[in-house]
Amino acid sequence: MITGEQTSLEEIQSLLADAEKVLVVGCGTCVTVCCAGGSREAQILSSTLRMSSKLQGHPQDVTDITVQRQCEWEYLDEIEKEIAEADIVLSLACGIGVQAIAKHFPDTWVVPGLNTTFLGIPVEQGVW
Repeated sequence: MITGEQTSLEEIQSLLADAEKVLVVGCGTCVTVCCAGGSREAQILSSTLRMSSKLQGHPQDVTDITVQRQCEWEYLDEIEKEIAEADIVLSLACGIGVQAIAKHFPDTWVVPGLNTTFLGIPVEQGVW
């Protein structure tokens, strides 16, 4: 499996810049297991970004959705409408997922919200 860790909030905010409508896309496989980019993390980050942008005086409309795997077209097809409605997509997948969204939706601005760290086999919870 591919492991990752979430990018700092400050870096994510700088990537989102002046976007008004942000879609945070979680991935339901590898990065869910390492607790970095699954549904729960996408929901928490979306909420954090909404609150933070409001406090900074530039409220952003931030929503989230999670697909089973960002690295397969069939799962990305399921969120085509949500992608089309966003100014920017923040992918919480490994680098493969970020590139898959960018390739599948070439007119979409996609930025990474995770740093891919390594490939590993889970030995026990939280240990690879």
